[in-house]
Amino acid sequence: MANLQIGGGRRTEMDERIKKAFDFSADLTKQLITLATGIIALTVTFKKDFFDNPAAASHLLAYCTWYSLLASVGMGILTLSALTGNLDAKDESKKLTIFSTNVVVFSLLQFITFGVGLLCSILFAANGLA
Repeated sequence: MANLQIGGGRRTEMDERIKKAFDFSADLTKQLITLATGIIALTVTFKKDFFDNPAAASHLLAYCTWYSLLASVGMGILTLSALTGNLDAKDESKKLTIFSTNVVVFSLLQFITFGVGLLCSILFAANGLA
């Protein structure tokens, strides 16, 4: 973003805040993607231990975990794409914000699917220990 001095530097300050907001939003999205893929990798690695145990949790919870977290990864990628698209919008008169509809929808879906996947993984593990 251009560092234009309008009104005693107010524009530069605002540009820096917007840049930080986009950076933090992208970082949070990447963290959730990393956590989701890590949980998938961990549970897939040890699935044999759970599935071979007759008293272990139902397969349904494992599949719920994997598909929810995979959906979370997909929504995270779409969130990052939306953030990128908003930064490089053709309409330069449009206000830059991380609260654009496309970003908010994908981000909320990422959080929801991550939460469902995390809950299912906890239930899966707790059921397997019982």
